[in-house]
Amino acid sequence: MSYLSANNKTIEMRIYILFLLLCFSFSCQVDKEEIPTQNLIYYASNYVTDWDVEYGLEDRQRMDIYLRGQKYVDNQNNNVRMEGVQPPTIIFGHGSAWYFSDKRKHEHNISPFLQMGYNVVNLNYSIKKGIPKATHDVRKALLYLIDNNEKYNLDLDNVFLAGESAGAHMASFLGAAQNSSDSSISFSDSINVRGVINIMGGGADCTSIYYVLENHPHEWWRNVGQALVGEFSNVDSILEAYCPVNYFDQDDPPMFIAVGEKDEFGSPEKLNLLTSELKKYNIDFTLANYPNSGHGFLTEDYNDMFKRIFLFIEQHKKRSS
Repeated sequence: MSYLSANNKTIEMRIYILFLLLCFSFSCQVDKEEIPTQNLIYYASNYVTDWDVEYGLEDRQRMDIYLRGQKYVDNQNNNVRMEGVQPPTIIFGHGSAWYFSDKRKHEHNISPFLQMGYNVVNLNYSIKKGIPKATHDVRKALLYLIDNNEKYNLDLDNVFLAGESAGAHMASFLGAAQNSSDSSISFSDSINVRGVINIMGGGADCTSIYYVLENHPHEWWRNVGQALVGEFSNVDSILEAYCPVNYFDQDDPPMFIAVGEKDEFGSPEKLNLLTSELKKYNIDFTLANYPNSGHGFLTEDYNDMFKRIFLFIEQHKKRSS
């Protein structure tokens, strides 16, 4: 090796060492700025999960049950169910217009509840078979939980019915109809609904959604409208029969309502009708109204909404004796 070649390598090494020293001295700020940041999600505990529990014989009559666990695992590295006093039970129905989608595609909406450590039931129900059929599926799931709670040990005296869009509509309906004299829509007082969480679900002037969809410029949405009911000659009577405000009374649970002012399926008039009926029967409610969101919330509104939901749950949950 020539002296010149060796000298060049020595110079290169010194430059490299100098670069490292400078990098350490100034904390390599340029590189750090290029590192992407990510908000990690931490659940309040481990969860014991029971996937696709069959609450009926039909394919869509399935639910996922998330049971809060201990912070440790057993000798086989399995999560261990938390014993003793149980947290509130959230029963959640996904949205998508009673027409499509699946509970697993809406896990982002139950993740915040899991982060808080609640027990969660995530429901599927019939789609493209009309609002009445889907609503009776959700009621069937509630009855299944009552009949099988020896297995799950949920606190059914501390239940919050929740959902978004179509799921929120049904949660609102069943929250109001639970004490109805009509035995086909009421359900056992073995479930104590402490509150309803209505995310973009409406609940008043329920026939208008059919006519909005029937006249929608996109054929796909017109098909959605046609799927809401099976008998087109009785559209109004069917939708009114499953409209939450028609079952309100003074014994109904409090309601959390989240709406986006740009929601094409809602209106100030429908919201005012809903809140007016809640006031009429002295039903406590919390309203979160987001001017910049539509039928689907901006991230900042979504985050704010869940903070308010957690306050609502803490305010209305069963108090420990």
